[in-house]
Amino acid sequence: MKKIVFAMTAGLFLAANLYSQVASPNSSIWLPAKPWALELQAPEFSVEKNLIQPDGRRYFLAEDKATKMVASVYLEAMAGVPAAGECQRSLHDKEARFSPLGLKDVAYSEKDGMSFLEYLIPDIKGAPIKQHNVFACTIKENVFVDIHISKALYTPADKPAFDAVLTSFRFVDKAPAAAPVQMTASGPMGNSVQLFRKGSFYFMSQQYKESIAPYQQAFDIEKVSPTLEKKLWYVLVDNLAMAYGITGDLANSQKTIEYGISKDPNYPMFYYNLACVAAEKGDAAGAKTNLQLAYDRRANVLPGEALADARTDDSFQKLMQRKDFRDFVNKLYSQP
Repeated sequence: MKKIVFAMTAGLFLAANLYSQVASPNSSIWLPAKPWALELQAPEFSVEKNLIQPDGRRYFLAEDKATKMVASVYLEAMAGVPAAGECQRSLHDKEARFSPLGLKDVAYSEKDGMSFLEYLIPDIKGAPIKQHNVFACTIKENVFVDIHISKALYTPADKPAFDAVLTSFRFVDKAPAAAPVQMTASGPMGNSVQLFRKGSFYFMSQQYKESIAPYQQAFDIEKVSPTLEKKLWYVLVDNLAMAYGITGDLANSQKTIEYGISKDPNYPMFYYNLACVAAEKGDAAGAKTNLQLAYDRRANVLPGEALADARTDDSFQKLMQRKDFRDFVNKLYSQP
């Protein structure tokens, strides 16, 4: 059985956006399917970009607004294990590419498994800039890690700040440890926010099976002692149901969604995901009923969320081969 797609794009973006509201002040830079992340442990930096590019590379850009220091990172998964000396070759290529700018104080070094290149750009087209640049390169598994730190109007007094930023980069476990769940006579107790964070780490990395346990624990805690903001609770229920569905556990996916509906019968994504489950089971009547219920409530989606189009969702492709179902869906989505 192919994976259930549900409103996967919406789920991923909502998890990413809402996760940032409960995440630590450190910046986490990671690639999907990798259990680790590169973390910038410098909260004074404001993140400008942290995204997966179309070519599959992760690009991160941040700036310390007070000092005007800029830090950027590329993570690139290579097809095979990078050759020995790949970092040194990359740094020499950078020097050659920028040498027409009249680089000064060019220096190479090695420390703690990283290769470094430093240089100063004194001016550009006659305009003084005094931009100091430090490139750091290392390879973790098959991932090429390229760090760049720069600052204009550099003085020797800025060197400790450069060193501090470089040492603030750390490889960490992508999924943070969550508080243990304790069972009491009235049910589970624990920190559902931490568990939500852990589940979201896995979910955003498309490690859906791994996301289920922390999400389920957070879900169980919320039943007994709700602490999550309502929008985070919606995402918790949606993503737990999607994770179950994608991994083939339709029974638990449906059970999760039905609980969500019992608590809020007006949220449209619950019905849409329930329609997906019905479609995967070949239940055309159930799929139609829940799609109609979802569409009728489409105005109640969360900010930044949109009701998915069943006509292009993989979960409904088998049913879309039936004329009666196809006609129903086309008529449904043509309504104003």
